[in-house]
Amino acid sequence: MRAKRKRLFNVWALVLATIVVISGCGNGGTSENADSAGSGSSQSEPVTITYSQWGTAEELHRTQELLDQFMKANSDIKVKLEGKDWGSYWDGLTANAAGGTLPDVFKTSYAYVEKYAELGIFKELDGLLAENQFDLNNVDKSLLGLHQYQGKQVSLPIDANVIVWYYNKAIFESEATNPHKAPVPSLEPTWDEITDIATKMTLDKNGKSADEAGFDAGNIVQWGLSISPGSTMDWFLEPELWSNGAKLVNDDGSLALETPEAMEVLNYFIDLTKNKKINTTPAQIEGLGGQVNLAITTSKVAMNPGGSWNTTNYQEAGVDYGISYLPKFKTNQTVVQPAGLAISSNTKHEEAAYKLLAWLAGPEGQTELAKQGYSIPANKAAADAYIATVGEDNKIFLDAQQYGIVSPFTTQKTDLVWTYGEQLLKLPLAGDGDLNAALKDLASKMQ
Repeated sequence: MRAKRKRLFNVWALVLATIVVISGCGNGGTSENADSAGSGSSQSEPVTITYSQWGTAEELHRTQELLDQFMKANSDIKVKLEGKDWGSYWDGLTANAAGGTLPDVFKTSYAYVEKYAELGIFKELDGLLAENQFDLNNVDKSLLGLHQYQGKQVSLPIDANVIVWYYNKAIFESEATNPHKAPVPSLEPTWDEITDIATKMTLDKNGKSADEAGFDAGNIVQWGLSISPGSTMDWFLEPELWSNGAKLVNDDGSLALETPEAMEVLNYFIDLTKNKKINTTPAQIEGLGGQVNLAITTSKVAMNPGGSWNTTNYQEAGVDYGISYLPKFKTNQTVVQPAGLAISSNTKHEEAAYKLLAWLAGPEGQTELAKQGYSIPANKAAADAYIATVGEDNKIFLDAQQYGIVSPFTTQKTDLVWTYGEQLLKLPLAGDGDLNAALKDLASKMQ
């Protein structure tokens, strides 16, 4: 009997213990979850996912603001931000891929989509996007195309830096720096128009313009424009080639600069520097600070190409600038440099990861991004919010996206742009050296 009572006591003790445990989970657990998720509506722990990106401390702070907004709207998901500088970010991503420890959601550059897609780190998004009815019509096809691999969407654009043409208004408005009253560029300038303007705006120490008799090309004090096609191939030379029906690289990755259409562009730019003397030489660019896209801040250059991000540089320099599309040969073209978001191919939290990606790349997150005023949203649903923040003058950055070329980076193109190209073409494209020999050398290195 004593043994039987002992067994009965143990059974009841087990039942009571179970009731206490269940009761504790139902009450204490709700309070704990409310604190961690920001809401008392959920009775389970929020799913924790990781989000990784490169950036400065300020950029990471702005991202955290967006993530806080997301978590406020999705209390069942907690997002942990991991940030690194540009160089260590990509090294870390490669190591994560090898070790199977990728973040659930991560930022990617359009320039590295192919490289990392070949490592198998991206989850294909087409099925998820269709299943959740994500509206891709609000994103330009040129941006989407730069985040595809073998025809599959592997990341979604979230911002869209764009290349445009800038001019220093003060130089055009002053009689001393614009004695021939050259007009400012039109919204869609041709190269003939820009060349004519730059000729009138290039002045020697005696105030003579480049088209006047007696012009002293050895003593130029103001240049009409500043371009360096050999050192800005990916963001300036390439769209100009497309504008004339040419390309930087062929579909198979080989060099495409020896076609008649391409040579016409290259020789045109050489002529601006070598013969017309209205463009800065590489040495002169160094004397002006070394950056073509900041040349107008020196007050010695009337016009230069640059990115949408350069408006901050101009404002800090106190430059009153105007903006037009890049000069064209035949058609308007530009480069849009969209960063994107991807989901890890081995994420264990696909649903939560997709929610974060769709929010950041969709109308809600893009509108919050636009309100920050630092990045151009890739999703047009946020266009009004962006203009309301930065002003009507910057609407051109949104409009220019329609002219973006779709030219994804391959291994060969990366070598061309960042390894061999500048070394071999910088001087020849300024009229100093044998262009044909340089092109043959470059073509052999890309095989």
